[in-house]
Amino acid sequence: MRPAAPTPGHLAMFDLDNTLIDRQGAYARWAERFAAAEGLERGAVEFLLEVDRDGFASREEVFAPAKERFGLAESVEELIAAYRADYPRCIKPEPEVAAALERLRARGWRLAIVTNGPPSQHEKVARAGLAGLFDAACVSEEIGAAKPDRAIFEEAARRCGVQLDGSDKLAGWMVGDAPGPDVGGGRGAGLRTIWLHRGRRWPLEEYRPDASAGSLHEAVEILLGA
Repeated sequence: MRPAAPTPGHLAMFDLDNTLIDRQGAYARWAERFAAAEGLERGAVEFLLEVDRDGFASREEVFAPAKERFGLAESVEELIAAYRADYPRCIKPEPEVAAALERLRARGWRLAIVTNGPPSQHEKVARAGLAGLFDAACVSEEIGAAKPDRAIFEEAARRCGVQLDGSDKLAGWMVGDAPGPDVGGGRGAGLRTIWLHRGRRWPLEEYRPDASAGSLHEAVEILLGA
């Protein structure tokens, strides 16, 4: 039996890094590989983790200080290009994530990825074993708009056959770990929001998410009960 056609309330958008994939763990594995390959000094991995700022630093903000500290021969641009080619290989599939998304699809939900970053984000989705589970994947450098800009959410909704018209009737949900880009951006696009707290306290006073979750599985439970 085919699932019922989704209504506008059956749209869920997801951030990618540290939401659908364990970006923190993958980056740590990359840092260890990079330090070993370059023969870097003790403490290099900790330095790379610190300057990364949990993924919120630009790659220039990671590799410019790394080049200076470790005396790397490659240019910053070459280091970034090599990182973008190698880092996705450090991502490990999480079968429980795919299973949770399959539950939503079985109930007729339309699913989209909304992520800031370069086109290589698509390879990360594939490496995580999540390709084929989404109706749309909007990557900021391809769309020309980045979260929290409403335009990237509107494009994701359009690709899912849903229009975000700004009415009081909420068109769907945004799930992510970043308070500003994911929760703030989702709210600005007229979406309800779930914050993946990852053990953190909510840091803002201006607004709050509609719900908080400790894992993607928990977030999916909230969606299915909405």
